[in-house]
Amino acid sequence: MKSTSTTSGYRALALAALLAVPALGSAQNAPLSRALTQLSAQRTQLGLSEADLSNPAVTNQYTDAHNGLTHIYLRQRHAGIEVLNAVADAHVARDGKITALHSSFLPNVATSARATTPTLTPAQAVAAAARALQVAAPTSLRAEQEKTPAEGLTFNDGGISQENIKAKLMYLPTASGELQLVYDVLLWPLASDDVWAVRIDARTGAFVNKISYTTHEPVTFSQLTERALKTPNWPEVVPATASKVSVPNSYNVWPITIESPIHGARQVVVAPANATASPFGWHDDNGIAGPEYTITRGNNVHAYDDRANRNLYIPGQNVSPDGGTNLEFNFPYDAAQRPVGNLSAAVVNLFYWNNIMHDVMQVKGFTEAAANFQQKNYTNLGLGTDQVKAEAQDGAGTNNANFATPPDGTRGKMQMFTWSAAPGTLIVTAPASVAGTYPAGLADFGRTVNSLGSTYRGNLVLVNDGSTKPSRGCNGPLLNPTALNGNVAVIDRGKCTFASKVKFAQDAGARMAVIVDSLVTATPNGMTGAAPDSIGIRIPSVFVTKAIGDQLKAILAGGGTVTVGATGGAGPDGDFDSGIVAHEYGHGISNRLTGGGTGACLGNAEQMGEGWSDFFGLWMTTKPGDVGTTPRGIGNYVVNLPVNGAGIRRKPYTTDFRQNDHTYAYVGSQYTETHDIGEVWATVLWDLNWAFINQYGYNANLTAATGGNNKCLQLVLDGCKIQKCSPGFLDGRDAILKADSINNNHANSGLIWQVFARRGMGFNAVQGSSNSLTDNRAGFSLPPNVTLSAKNAINENLLEVYPNPAQDQLTVRTQVNSSVPVQVTLLTVMGKTVQTTSVPAARMQQEGIRLNTTELANGLYVVRLKTSEGTITKKVMVQH
Repeated sequence: MKSTSTTSGYRALALAALLAVPALGSAQNAPLSRALTQLSAQRTQLGLSEADLSNPAVTNQYTDAHNGLTHIYLRQRHAGIEVLNAVADAHVARDGKITALHSSFLPNVATSARATTPTLTPAQAVAAAARALQVAAPTSLRAEQEKTPAEGLTFNDGGISQENIKAKLMYLPTASGELQLVYDVLLWPLASDDVWAVRIDARTGAFVNKISYTTHEPVTFSQLTERALKTPNWPEVVPATASKVSVPNSYNVWPITIESPIHGARQVVVAPANATASPFGWHDDNGIAGPEYTITRGNNVHAYDDRANRNLYIPGQNVSPDGGTNLEFNFPYDAAQRPVGNLSAAVVNLFYWNNIMHDVMQVKGFTEAAANFQQKNYTNLGLGTDQVKAEAQDGAGTNNANFATPPDGTRGKMQMFTWSAAPGTLIVTAPASVAGTYPAGLADFGRTVNSLGSTYRGNLVLVNDGSTKPSRGCNGPLLNPTALNGNVAVIDRGKCTFASKVKFAQDAGARMAVIVDSLVTATPNGMTGAAPDSIGIRIPSVFVTKAIGDQLKAILAGGGTVTVGATGGAGPDGDFDSGIVAHEYGHGISNRLTGGGTGACLGNAEQMGEGWSDFFGLWMTTKPGDVGTTPRGIGNYVVNLPVNGAGIRRKPYTTDFRQNDHTYAYVGSQYTETHDIGEVWATVLWDLNWAFINQYGYNANLTAATGGNNKCLQLVLDGCKIQKCSPGFLDGRDAILKADSINNNHANSGLIWQVFARRGMGFNAVQGSSNSLTDNRAGFSLPPNVTLSAKNAINENLLEVYPNPAQDQLTVRTQVNSSVPVQVTLLTVMGKTVQTTSVPAARMQQEGIRLNTTELANGLYVVRLKTSEGTITKKVMVQH
């Protein structure tokens, strides 16, 4: 093939790309031209021909105000048809220099593409996608605008989708190297949590494959709930009743930075919308002064309940609380109530936290142009029409949460679920022969047993419904109301529903009910109840095993008196766990920022999506006075753990290496599941956050540019924009370093390298393919040119000494490189050597050395390390 010059090739490439986005102004054309020049210059290195670079589509382009960096995202095209997963990104600084460029463009696209003309129409492709998903055929399907198949068509919902259906003609790379002509159909079935991209062969109508844009929490947020079954329910730190104030534009919630009801009290916050991110408030969606809604709906999010699992909002059927013309969202909350009793408060809390996440992250760069979630984009950048649908107490499941991130222009969706209650306890105080505590299942209807108070005690009374089996309590009214009044009804399982039994006992005056199992089981079950039986039940009830129940009934049959109480709370509601809400919203952030808004760049094996989400949740709930060494759990509230509990992760988040020793070495060798992998990434980001706080302090204003916490979050978000599509850990590290070079002129590169090297993502680490978990290697070295201070007096921040104070053992660790073994010396403050040893540098970097301090007297000592790069010293206290 005859090739033209690089210059002429670039000009054709640039012209084609510019023509592809005619709305781009001249100011935007300059960065794009430079990006295309650089891509063309590297085509030989990338193994691409001039034809492979011809006419790429610009999927997004925007400039960040805080650093002047222009982000350009491209998709390869052949014959005007875009190629799935063949993307490039370039990032151009204010001075016109390309700071980063990545490409996954494919070679020889002209010969790999077997067809350019579809046989199916886009509407036929939608019908084929519906068949592939086993949903009904679309009805009255119509295109919303006239476009070509290669441009992509948007249809109405066809009666089968939660959102408008989209279909676009594209090429799909296959394992054989062929480019298969397909329709990429975006379809969100009415009864599904998943937003599907379904690929249909454009010539045969055959199903090819599908991917979901919904991030589920199938392991961590579900299987680890078993911890709750072993843990008592802890009291919530909340006022007895919600304070009622009459203040316009106010919300009674657990505000930023309070993580949940066990972390602090509910408060009324007034006018919390950020003037920059939400200039017309949280209830606007048209950009004109004055709210369009007085319910929990606005430009950034629409929050409502979906207990019926309809996956849509129907006025009058779903709860989207109304704050009235003054926008006063102050609804009662009672910890003793089941979740449904606190539904309005839950929806308001969910609305508040989605908006807070939107506002904070927009100020930090998750803007309209960067594909954030807004119904109307006030700047006219980005696509809009994609506010978050936040569904509270969703009926699709329990013990879970998820977030759907379709491409920019289609609404995201958050589903929050209720969680299992901690097991209850039946407390028997008399007679002495059976006194003790017994496990008890709890009901999901009525009030909680805790609502009776910890001192309540009542006598057991067997019910009598007048039937041949009177203790079943299935016929009302019961015949012994005088005996039951004020006492505890004992009822045998069988014949009718649990709820109807408890309702008859309540009507007879009982204050609590104990249901006795009719089957021989080792552990008691929980009890469920549905309307209409459960409507109007106010008393609590518990369920006990047949063995325990028969023992207690035998005493009653012999004329004895049995006195009981009970403990056990309602199942937690995920809508009140702000850390989980922030985690879920975080999936939208990382999925939209990586790759320029496509939502499809974090499906690789070594992707860190769960890690970013945990980090965002931790960051948003960090309070003034917190320290990095304090262990932080995720989801303690929803799994009935105390504030200092272990949470639902394998290890707590802390800078203390003794409690969290996660390094890059865990990835692939011990961890292969996406949440576990993410936990390692969140650990290093959490360390980075505290390293920045230690350097620059903490700023309680989370939308400020100053303060270590704000500086760190800015780098993390900018790193998401700069990194390539399908990034691995070291891609993420390098993107954060690149962001620091742009934002801060490399001011923190040494600090960043130190943090990453400590967790095995150092200069000598190897990533391999981000699509594989078997070819990475941890490395703990710093780059040879990175120092934090002058030679021979290395900053003590590079030396870890813990615990401090030490008792019987002291661990010493450093990331400093050394071409000779590291000499470790422990001295008194007067300079007398107590211990000395020599350790290989690699060992000091990876695991460190442990010094025995058992025989040392209490007092202050000095640890000194001598390396080829210089000497480090640090003081340590020994205290037995």
